[in-house]
Parts: sequence; C-alpha cells; structure tokens
Amino acid sequence: QQRTASTMAASPCLRKVCTLRGHEDRVWHVAWRPSSRPIIASTGADLTIRLWGTDPKKSDWHLLEEVDTSDHHGRTLRALAWDPNGVKLAVASFDASISVWRTVEQQGTLKLECITVLSGHENEVKSAAFSSSDKFFASCSRDRSIWVYDAEDTDEYECVALLQSHSQDVKAVKWHPQQDVLFSCSYDDTIKVWGPDGDDWCCKETLQGHESTVWSLSFDSKGSHFVTCSDDRTLRIWAPTGTLPADFSPVENAGSVQSSQARNVKQSSLKRSAFELVKAISLRPLFRGDLVPATAPEAPAPAAPTAPTAPMANGGSKEAQPRSRRACRSAPEDACCSWSCVSVLRDFHPRPVYSADWSPRSDLLASACGDDRIRVFQAEDESLLNWECVANELAHKGDVNCVAWGPQTQSGLSLLASAGDDGAVVLWEFG
Repeated sequence: QQRTASTMAASPCLRKVCTLRGHEDRVWHVAWRPSSRPIIASTGADLTIRLWGTDPKKSDWHLLEEVDTSDHHGRTLRALAWDPNGVKLAVASFDASISVWRTVEQQGTLKLECITVLSGHENEVKSAAFSSSDKFFASCSRDRSIWVYDAEDTDEYECVALLQSHSQDVKAVKWHPQQDVLFSCSYDDTIKVWGPDGDDWCCKETLQGHESTVWSLSFDSKGSHFVTCSDDRTLRIWAPTGTLPADFSPVENAGSVQSSQARNVKQSSLKRSAFELVKAISLRPLFRGDLVPATAPEAPAPAAPTAPTAPMANGGSKEAQPRSRRACRSAPEDACCSWSCVSVLRDFHPRPVYSADWSPRSDLLASACGDDRIRVFQAEDESLLNWECVANELAHKGDVNCVAWGPQTQSGLSLLASAGDDGAVVLWEFG
C-alpha cells in the first residue's frame, strides 16, 4: 500500500544535530544531567570528564567544562552517574576506584570539584549508580562484586553491603526508578535483583534468558518494564511475572539483519591483521568478551510454527499477537518480585549490543551496537510486545559504546546522545 505524503511527513526520523569532539581516545559513556538546562557529561580513556551544553542565548552545543582526573585516577574512566538532583557526578574507573564530584556554579559557569574517592574493589569498576531516593549509591566491578553505600545527606560514603552472587564480571548496576531495589547484569549472562533483607542486602531474583554477556539495562519511567541488551545481539523486554497470564511466552520480534550487513561485517573482520588480533585478545579482560572477529551466526534449523506470522515493514516477521492486551504500566508494589521476559528483539543487530536506553517520555528504545550504528525501536501498541525498528543510522567510526536519551527540545523533539570508539560524542534529534 502506497503511503501518502501526509503519512510520510508524520513518520518519525532520527537526525544528527552535531558531533562534539575533544576527547583524545575512545569515549565510553555519556550521561545527561537532571536539570532544566540541557547538559551532558562524557568520559573515556583519556582520563577527562567533559560537560557539554548550550548558552541561554545560543543554540550551538559547546564545551562547558573539562576536568583532567589524572590526580585522582590512573586508568580509563568507564562510566558516569548523576545523582537525582544533578548536583553530584560519580565516575567509575578501571583503577578500581570511584570518584564523586560536586557541581559548583561560579559566575555563570559550571565547575566540578572532587569531594571523595571510594576504593575497595579489587579490579576495574565498570558502573555506578545513585538510587532515586538519593539514599544509596552502588558500584560494580570485574571482581564480581557489587558495593552498596549509604549516601544520604553525607559526603562520607559508608559501605552497607557487599554483594557477591554473580559468578563473573558485573557489567552494570541500575536502581529501580521508584524503589530502593538494585538490578545488575553480568558476563555470566544473567540479571540479578537485589533488595534489603533486615539489616543486610541479598539477591532476591536471578533472571535468565540471554545467551551471552548482558551489557546494560534501562527502565521505563514508571518502573513497570525494563530492557536489557547483550553480546547475543538481542534486546529483551522484561515485566513483573505477576502481571502476565500463566501460559505466557515471550514474543519474538525478528529483524532482517541477515546476509548483507552480516557479510560486510565478516569481510571487514577478516582484513584485520594478526597483530591486531593478538592485541585485541590481550586486551579482552579489560574491555569486552568477544574481540575475535565475529561472523554471522548460522541460521537455526526451522522449528515447527506455533503461531501465524505477520510481515513487518522492515522486512522481518513476528508471531501474530492479539492487540487487545494492554501492558500494566504501574510499578510493582515490590520491585524485588519475579520478572519475566515478555519480548525479544532478534536479528536487528549483526554485532553485540553494548548499550540500550528507554526514553523517559515514551516507549522508544535506543541501542548502541558494535557495527558502528545506533537504532531506535518504537512500541507498536500498548502491549509492549510488538516493536518496530524506526531508525538505523551510522553513528561512529568504530563501536558505539553508549546511548542515552536526553530532554526534549523546544520543538518537542527528543534528544539522544551516543558515544563511540572514535572519540566523539554525537547528538541526535528524534521525532
């Protein structure tokens, strides 16, 4: 069916706003500051923190503040996390420590001052996060542990729990947006849910489903669902088990990333020299799990169909699902409950997916992939079972390490930021 001009004009699109350059090495992470003024922080292997923003009278993005952290850190800065008020910024480093910085307004300029450096992890710190209540702060590490700190009304962070249930490197931690319940994901292919247990903390649930390293997770604004991304090239949507029918099974959303992109990835990978391979393998413990050239996975043997399939606009297919089911959009009474995978987005990415972020204003997902591209997925209905890839853009000259949704522009478009191995931070508008 031919689309009319008015329909095409209404279709959402992803547009590059600008590229922010200044980092001298790969950029690992970006994080938007919670504030009325759009400001984004970036960090990476060059040991600097950079704050980017616009002036009230100008719309051009530029550098607001650059901090050399070499007096506090000796190795790569891996991740950033703002507190809920946008006053404190935590920076996780491969030197096994976390620095915490306070923002200070000085004569109309924004400055960062280091207030403490937390140590205790035995290996690289991969992620850090403040709880929405601002009572707790958490960090995770390659040493397989998660530390939970008391962060309420103090600059002296006291460790209140040491969590050691993951069997491998812990890649990321994220607090539930409304409750003091912590979620983590790991090289052991699992997601774990942590909560208070009397005076201590313990693992309440272990969620399985991914077939390889789980790199990151992100909640919707209500805390009723979250998305995870993995080395297995999939995104998975999760919801409280208690909101699902007893016989429910996850919906498969299938893309069409077969041949063309997969072949290109394989051909380019084969051109890498033996020296590059040896170097990549030697760095594997510090960075990612699969640095040997990836090839397209063999197509699985066809299974007997369990439900009719419907064609998708992007060339893929999915199991036909009733559209009448409306997802429960309220956070569970206790987020330490059991969670189940409700939807799988498969064959949209030819390489590992390193970052995924759920928009705080709508049911949009952004993903960062090892094929140098970012993608945006939109829920097709209120069930949150059916998803469509509505944008697929070449974003960086190298792996995309992070994506993060930002505030809305004055024209109502959503800002999106990406960070890559090419040392760039790229800003996008979607809508």
